[in-house]
Amino acid sequence: MALPRWRDRLLHALFPAPCLHCCTPLPAAGGHLGLCAVCRDRLRPLPAGGCAVCGQPLDAADLPPGWRCGACRERPPAFDRLLARWSYEGPLPAVVQGLKFRRLDYLGRHLGEALAAAFAEEVAGADAVVAVPLHWRRWLSRGYNQAEQIARPLAARLGLPLLPALARCRATPPQTALGKAARHANLRRAFRARRPARLGSLCLLLVDDVATTGATLDAAAAELKRAGAAAVTAIAAARTLAGS
Repeated sequence: MALPRWRDRLLHALFPAPCLHCCTPLPAAGGHLGLCAVCRDRLRPLPAGGCAVCGQPLDAADLPPGWRCGACRERPPAFDRLLARWSYEGPLPAVVQGLKFRRLDYLGRHLGEALAAAFAEEVAGADAVVAVPLHWRRWLSRGYNQAEQIARPLAARLGLPLLPALARCRATPPQTALGKAARHANLRRAFRARRPARLGSLCLLLVDDVATTGATLDAAAAELKRAGAAAVTAIAAARTLAGS
């Protein structure tokens, strides 16, 4: 792990980088998540005490353990639980977009290690990590999968294998402009389990960069469970909160 850090510091020293959000010059050692100290302080962790399944904050106090929101009671997702580190607001979109569209690979390591530090105890007992895959056309145009860039350091920190357990077998239109129902319909039969025999009875961590409605993670988790996975915990760097 020392070599990538020294490489990052050397690059920052030779080519001083601005904060991804506010453009303040960063020190030679760089900034965690590509952000200055002020912007890092503006990151908003998800509040505790939300839905036990999707993590959406609930406007109620002293909820009993295991309480689920109305959406998860009405249509339970295929994943058993969704963990996300931050709310997708403020400086964080600049970090995710830097990883996703600007090839700032070090951000994947920063995000993956942050997830491992935040959720190591909650995911104890997991057997392997799986990244939500891209369709091969999108992978060719982008050159990498941002979810895998997060999943790889997460798996390394947790001491778990990273399994290429899913393939995206249908090129779906971008989810961004779709409503919740349309997102679920858009992803129908979009994933296929690869070598499903090795997934039987495994407890898996399914990784993506951002959870919005949870439709992508739901569809991917459903395919993993059809292939025999015993449990699927979805884990994302951020999630979009209702009303934001």
